[in-house]
Amino acid sequence: MCFFTSLSVNAAAVAKRYGKQLDIIEAARQILAEQEQEERAKQERDPKHKVSFFDIHVAEDLYVIPAYAEPHCVIVSGSDELQVMQWGLIPRTAKPEDVERYNRQNLFKNARSETLFEKWPWRMLWAHHRCIIPVTGFFEPHRLPSGKTQYYFTKLKDTEIFSIAGLWDDWVNPQTGETVLSFVLITTEANAMMRKIHNGGNNPFRMPKILTPAEERRWLDLSITSANAVRDILSVYPETELRAWPVRPKFNYGDPSDEGIVEPVPELQPLNL
Repeated sequence: MCFFTSLSVNAAAVAKRYGKQLDIIEAARQILAEQEQEERAKQERDPKHKVSFFDIHVAEDLYVIPAYAEPHCVIVSGSDELQVMQWGLIPRTAKPEDVERYNRQNLFKNARSETLFEKWPWRMLWAHHRCIIPVTGFFEPHRLPSGKTQYYFTKLKDTEIFSIAGLWDDWVNPQTGETVLSFVLITTEANAMMRKIHNGGNNPFRMPKILTPAEERRWLDLSITSANAVRDILSVYPETELRAWPVRPKFNYGDPSDEGIVEPVPELQPLNL
């Protein structure tokens, strides 16, 4: 369920959209650029050493698929600056061996809105650790009667950059002292259009919680701590504001800056979206 999102604008455009500063983003890019140099130097010494573009680059003018490819995402929180966070929540109480297991099993990428207030670790975070994941679209799979899967790309009709609700936390690695910021994406029941698309897998008939501009302000307003008030924000986004189309198989492989990732391809089965 929604392990694939697109952000096809640079960080400056995101900062302008949300009225945030960029200093942390630029600092993160410098650190990651140094990591890239180290990785490429290793490859020069040992050709068998694989260098993954995705593991060492903060997306700027890229189509990114964070949960599987680009672990560093631009996030809007209560801070005056954009943050760089890892997709895949690491709760502050986690031990190093827990973190290894979370990564290996691909855990804590999504959180269901229906269990946000009761289920650990979301219940620790919903009141004071809310955030926004800026996107230009997201990808969901459609299961065909033949068993094959066709992915669809979904975006807002009239808005380039839009917001998905999330929660975040900070974890301190006891072995290195490094603080890791991480987040989880919130999902709701699917609207009628998304039910047609996202009909299979382990968590069918789900979609990301898209926030309206009014909901954005309320979601980031941490003076709102009533469970009922927060629950009211987590409504299902209407299908009338969305458009979707099928994209190529294995869209998440190859160069993430390839605009062909989101170009339409023929439907294998008409969905009448």
